[in-house]
Amino acid sequence: MIKGKNESNAINAFLGKNTKFEGTLIFDGMVRIDGDFQGDVKSSDTFVIAESGKVKANIEAGVVKISGYFEGNIVAKNKVELYKPAVVNGSIKTPSLIVEDGVIFNGTCEMGKDIKTIVEKKSEGKEG
Repeated sequence: MIKGKNESNAINAFLGKNTKFEGTLIFDGMVRIDGDFQGDVKSSDTFVIAESGKVKANIEAGVVKISGYFEGNIVAKNKVELYKPAVVNGSIKTPSLIVEDGVIFNGTCEMGKDIKTIVEKKSEGKEG
């Protein structure tokens, strides 16, 4: 189960177990993946990969919470939270990273306040 203090548990979209989806996911609010997803994710809000979730993607989101399997690249505007038994392979760019004991993370991590500015500028450039 994904943990979070003082956050709304309202899920706007849900991809259940035994479900596969391939493509680009653009959303506001919170999206939770319990099934298989492959593609791109773009949001300023929260993207959750549950324990049974398997995701291969390039993610740009405000907050990313993972307790399942992830392979790819993450650029998070606010933070990334990794909870056991997560397996994460790839790169993470975020101002804040939380890793629970028992998580497997193989890849690179870039942190700092500059990440937030880079993500905001990148988003502004795409809108015009």
